[in-house]
Amino acid sequence: MTYQKQRFEARIATEELIEKYFDPAVTLAKCRACRGFASTWSCPDFDFDPLDFWKGFSRFHLIVDRISNEGAASVAAAKDRLLAEKSLYDAEMLALEKERPGSCALAAQECAHCTKCARLAGKPCLHPEQMRYALESLGMLAVNLVKDQFGFDVLWSDGKSVPAYYLLVGGILE
Repeated sequence: MTYQKQRFEARIATEELIEKYFDPAVTLAKCRACRGFASTWSCPDFDFDPLDFWKGFSRFHLIVDRISNEGAASVAAAKDRLLAEKSLYDAEMLALEKERPGSCALAAQECAHCTKCARLAGKPCLHPEQMRYALESLGMLAVNLVKDQFGFDVLWSDGKSVPAYYLLVGGILE
């Protein structure tokens, strides 16, 4: 089935990003409400301070892919499309990271590399070369960031209906 994928990009100084969008209390509360909380190494709680993580970089290259749900016959079909695109997106972010020495990719949503994360067994990440954090897990208000930078909303399914699109939000810290 044919559908559209649009890319949106912006570059933001991390100082500005921290000032406008860093709110770990809000994002951690949302993370804790997620059924997947602390089930992957890309999710909080972390053994490092996310603010210090952000301060280790001077600029963020925000990259958002908007995936249309046209032709998706069900919520499950739309989710399958999103997961397929997420895999491509995350691989592309890792490739960009390799091209830019000293950079760090941020994934769209939580890590999905393994079927079952080693964190659940109290073991270290099996693929640290591929696991990356998401903006929200590191305390950033991604919904506000997307709205301010590009003028459109993040949409979710209520489990019964298919939204017009889904977003993959991540990028490269430089």
